[in-house]
Amino acid sequence: MISVVIPTLNEAAVLDSTLSRLTQQLDGHELLIVDGGSTDCTRQIARKYGNVISSGRGRACQLNAGANAASGATFLFLHADVELEPGAVQAVEAAVAAGYVGGAFRQRIDGAHPLYRIIEFAANLRAKHLKVYYGDGGIFIGRTHFRQIGGFPDLPIMEEIGFSRELRRLGKTTLVKSCIHISSRRWEQNGIIRTTLINWLITLLFLFGISPTRLAKMYRHVR
Repeated sequence: MISVVIPTLNEAAVLDSTLSRLTQQLDGHELLIVDGGSTDCTRQIARKYGNVISSGRGRACQLNAGANAASGATFLFLHADVELEPGAVQAVEAAVAAGYVGGAFRQRIDGAHPLYRIIEFAANLRAKHLKVYYGDGGIFIGRTHFRQIGGFPDLPIMEEIGFSRELRRLGKTTLVKSCIHISSRRWEQNGIIRTTLINWLITLLFLFGISPTRLAKMYRHVR
């Protein structure tokens, strides 16, 4: 069984649509929504579809709380505004059966602007060749390997980079062929070029050793 873990914080605007589509693919699998203190009706929506867990606020904290409560042999971590292509869950099962310790999906941004195709290309290139997986790519990993890593590092931002590094050390990872469709809402709200440059800058500064706490404050300010 796969345990799907989705962290939420005031996601009522998109959650019903996301979960109604997702549950069509989860026959026999587990869905856990980990809420970090929503003040809208996120929790009420989530209860219609899966188990709702309360945790401290912060993506790493919420993902780890979901994993601790999960009962599946494989964990799949998704954002609240994504959609999986038909067959994506089966692709995860096949990858695990083939001996991969984890991985993610190819990304597709739901928007017609040609810049989205460039962003997708860069993201898929990074995931395929550098084996660095971000949360919006839908990270999956076996329960045993997750325990070996110790979960996501308790960071306010960029927790996926350290997690990906530890995942690679355990064995082969893969970018499965099925796509994960990502909402373009962040780019539409703040501008495609501005949002992309901010994301790249934050990542670069993190790799140069700037404190994640400082980066998180910067990220909230520039957004």
